Amino acid sequence: MIENVKVSFKNNTPKCFSYKRKRKVGILGGSFNPAHEGHIHISNTARASLGIDEVWWLVAPQNRLKSSIEMESFDKRLSYARLFTNKLSYIKVLDIEEKNKLYASYMTINFLNIKCQRVKFIWLMGSDILDNFNKWLYPTSIAKNMYVAVISRPNFSSSFLNTRQTTKLGKRLKTSKSKTIFLRKKPVWVFLKNKLLSISSSEIRRSQNFNKTEFQT
Repeated sequence: MIENVKVSFKNNTPKCFSYKRKRKVGILGGSFNPAHEGHIHISNTARASLGIDEVWWLVAPQNRLKSSIEMESFDKRLSYARLFTNKLSYIKVLDIEEKNKLYASYMTINFLNIKCQRVKFIWLMGSDILDNFNKWLYPTSIAKNMYVAVISRPNFSSSFLNTRQTTKLGKRLKTSKSKTIFLRKKPVWVFLKNKLLSISSSEIRRSQNFNKTEFQT
């Protein structure tokens, strides 16, 4: 389990209203129970492939598709994610879903589009999430209101790229043209391939190395 982590961060919340130029920002939502190298791998892949300025990690209060039995408290997950990315200035770990009572992705997307109108957002998800995408609330609305990038994950079959789940994402853009996605009309999505990193939060929780000494500051 994640032990108590107390760490102070200044200016962690993006100043959406004060940006002097339009920014391109990737949104990576999840439980982050706990944050791990796989999340950073997705963030790095998206940054390099899409030409985005930042990646915002949105720590979810509770994922309705996941069991709460092994779920650490929101404060612990948030604190550890911030500690984990402390030296990566392009990653911002945010608590806007908790603070603004945003309990579904479509609500978060609407909130961001209203509050941060100078930012061009793209929703990031691992390919392992595609199987459950049709179970999200209003998945079609999500794709209509934000660009989407799906990043390859281990044990992913490319056959998923042409299933019912992906039809809800809209038109698929060629991977070679991924940096042009912000010029396209939504709904549109792109599949990003990269060297695969086999790791997950559940594997870390089961690992003997996942102990309190790793999370103390």
